[in-house]
Amino acid sequence: MISVFQDIPFIQAGFCNAEESLSLEHPILMSQQHGTDVLVLTSDPSDLPECDALATAVPYLRLTVKTADCAPVLFVDPHAKIIAAAHAGWKGAFQGVLETTILTMLRMGASLQNICAAVGPHLTQKSFQVQPQMQALFPKTEHLFFKTTDDGIHFDFTGYISHRLNRIGLKQIEIINVDTFTNLSYNSFRRDPQNPARQYSFIQLTKGV
Repeated sequence: MISVFQDIPFIQAGFCNAEESLSLEHPILMSQQHGTDVLVLTSDPSDLPECDALATAVPYLRLTVKTADCAPVLFVDPHAKIIAAAHAGWKGAFQGVLETTILTMLRMGASLQNICAAVGPHLTQKSFQVQPQMQALFPKTEHLFFKTTDDGIHFDFTGYISHRLNRIGLKQIEIINVDTFTNLSYNSFRRDPQNPARQYSFIQLTKGV
């Protein structure tokens, strides 16, 4: 497991690979929609919420994102002791799920200058070939698409996630440089679309809060 926010004593957070995800205890999952809805939790929900991000200030709620090429993004404001976890596929990121998650944290009492983000394993540029129709959706000034020697078009997903986080004002961003397509320890929908398994990424506040 790739642990993050290790210097914050009251946080447990990490990005599990496919095998590790099978043994993660008490994950609070979402019915992810590739949208921008964020749910603020005050207790463990009895039903699977339909949303793409969770936020809380309550200890022991293990906010969990499931992915297989999309980007899991974990957030913490260590001063306000507010956390969030977002599922960011390119469609959700394009629609603004990251910004909506951050704005939700701000409404809960977080401060933009204090929020730290960690971006987990996802499909990187070398593995993210796309069609021209997708490229046409993005402003040409963002320089996110690159042609390869086989005349394919590749999308810089890592750069796009960073761009969206930077644009809203986040300065503390950690990027985990793992490609889910090429690293066989991770599930990848693009590599194996018949495999329904997903890896989990989680964050929770602990008793040190």
